[in-house]
Amino acid sequence: MIGSLLAAWLVAAQGPVEAPVRVQRATSPLRLDGVPDEAAWQAADSITDFTQRDPAEGRPATERTVVRLLATDGGLYVALWAYDSQPAAIRRTQLRRDAEFEADDAFSILLDPLHDERSGLTFTINPNGALEDAEVVSFEEDNEEWDAVWDARARVGASGWTAEILIPWQTLRYRPDAEVWGANFRRVIRRKNEEVLWRAWRRTEGLLFMAAEGTLVGLSGLPPRRAAEVRPYAAVSGAARELAYRADGSDSVVARGRAEAKGGGDVKVGVTGSLTLDLTANTDFAQVDVDQQVVNLTRFPLFFPEKRPFFLESGSIFDFGQSARQQLFYSRRIGLAPDGTAIPLVAGARLTGRIGRERVGLLALRTGGDEDAWDLVARVRHDVLDRGHVGAMLTSRSVGGAMAGGADFNLPFVVRGQNLVVLGFAGATWDSSGAPAGGAARLAIDYPNDRWDNFIGVNVTGPRFDPALGFILEADAVRHTGRIEFMPRPHRWGIRRLDFILLSWDVTTHLDGARSHSSFTVVPIGGELESGDGLFVSLDRFEDAPEEAFEIFPGDTIPAGRYWYNRAEVEMESSAGRPVSVNVTASAGDFYTGTGTELETSLTVRLAPHVVADVEWTQQEIRLAGRRFTARASGLRLDVAATPRAGGTLFLQHDNESDRLGVNARLHWIPKPGSDVFLVWNGRWPTGLAGGIPWSKPQRRQLVAKVVYYFRM
Repeated sequence: MIGSLLAAWLVAAQGPVEAPVRVQRATSPLRLDGVPDEAAWQAADSITDFTQRDPAEGRPATERTVVRLLATDGGLYVALWAYDSQPAAIRRTQLRRDAEFEADDAFSILLDPLHDERSGLTFTINPNGALEDAEVVSFEEDNEEWDAVWDARARVGASGWTAEILIPWQTLRYRPDAEVWGANFRRVIRRKNEEVLWRAWRRTEGLLFMAAEGTLVGLSGLPPRRAAEVRPYAAVSGAARELAYRADGSDSVVARGRAEAKGGGDVKVGVTGSLTLDLTANTDFAQVDVDQQVVNLTRFPLFFPEKRPFFLESGSIFDFGQSARQQLFYSRRIGLAPDGTAIPLVAGARLTGRIGRERVGLLALRTGGDEDAWDLVARVRHDVLDRGHVGAMLTSRSVGGAMAGGADFNLPFVVRGQNLVVLGFAGATWDSSGAPAGGAARLAIDYPNDRWDNFIGVNVTGPRFDPALGFILEADAVRHTGRIEFMPRPHRWGIRRLDFILLSWDVTTHLDGARSHSSFTVVPIGGELESGDGLFVSLDRFEDAPEEAFEIFPGDTIPAGRYWYNRAEVEMESSAGRPVSVNVTASAGDFYTGTGTELETSLTVRLAPHVVADVEWTQQEIRLAGRRFTARASGLRLDVAATPRAGGTLFLQHDNESDRLGVNARLHWIPKPGSDVFLVWNGRWPTGLAGGIPWSKPQRRQLVAKVVYYFRM
């Protein structure tokens, strides 16, 4: 009797058990045209119970959504019926592959084929049929740079929009004998800023919260993955002579023009159902977006994100440390010189995936040219708790025998329905010279929830910690950080959520206790309207104590000393769902020995079916003791597409610190999923010369044509 009551209590405490959805096998061919009207769809199980996560948590969705799934010999088909009472108001401005859908209606699929609640993949489509994909890093983060081979079509009709998605089995990692997969589905109705999910709809959860995912059954007996996926490429490029300009406008030739043809490729091998080996030879990244030009008015190095596909896929397994602060591995150290110029990547191999409760990553790369080095990275994470891990990493560079290693942990808990994460790491660096090793460590506690989002942490970086394949903002530092943020939802006056930062701090000292720099921020006014518009007012206090003078702008130097200064900032954000949105951030106050004002603006115009123009402009007026200068940076990005598989981008940018105008133009055609054709033109002109910009004689210019063909073996 007591045992029966205890069992009943445990079941009740766990909540109702959600019934799994059975994936039927299609017995007749399916057309991928965005209209799921074949007879096979009518026999499939329907998913209709979608619940709001925002704006009204726990309430039924305001528009009906139906999802069905079918298994075929080629892959998993997913059909969507996104009913809408105002179909003319459906937002759909993006067509480009991997564009962000913050302005559009969208439908997302989360798949967890290994059903480990950790190794999820997401696939997103908008009403135009544009594709976006990502791999899950944690319940708070995904890697949107991951690209998969899949396809989809969508149609807008009189009752809403429909879509058909095909995800080939080859794209997924699964065990052929496993019957149960994890899954979830999300729909965003942009004009209402409404987010609805099948499972994990609580505000403390969301699409990436795989512990609350639903289940799919009927997926046993799937075909094994093909032995290999192959992507050979051929590229031709032509570069005009490179010029160096003097201030008076005269020039000289520093490099002759050249033409080049090259080939290479990538091979993906399915070692097991959960392990993948990627091989690359004579790797080329000519199609990758250029880095954004920025003006750096600090004494610390800038951090630029990785954009090269080989390093982005499954890149999250190699995360170790705090991004842009203390990273044991920073992939841009491989194949890129400090000034951003390419170093030949001769060959490489990457093994990633799962072995039982271990997630592993091995990376070996050979660079050529003047560098001529071998780089090795080994990473392992062991699953602990429901979503946590403990892990280790080792990196090695043949040049100088530089090595780095460490151990880390990430332990997420759910306490009374709220997220609590404890995380940290300890690392060391050494080389073959016999010099003393360097060390670094971090410990932090995070409380990332809907009403309160709090954080506290401490980072220690020793004076000799210098990972050859990593990134550190500064050595010889102890950094204390934290934030207390309160975000109530008043449910009135058109306000969706208020946002108050009671205090945010970043205090850094040297190991001997001397101050290095610090900042303190309070946000007394902040919030988001139901429309998606937002307003934030912040009050900031900064400290900086440089031990040596540093150049803040060409010709302007900040002397060594200790500086305290106060600033105020106002930020206004337009909803991304508007056809025209404007974001403005203005700040003013003290700045080192004088004063400074900053104005940062961005204007975005979105026209359906797909024309997106972004204009960004930043100006900083600095008045120091006896000196004055203005720093400017601006950019224009024009994105035009004819279909989700054919489009072009024009990117112009300029800053008056480097006095450089850069132009990047790219055409991209996807003849079939996995294959690509690129035509890329890059140009650079000097500015600030006595005679103006020499338009007829660019400093650099290059044209590249590249073809990538995808096939399976």
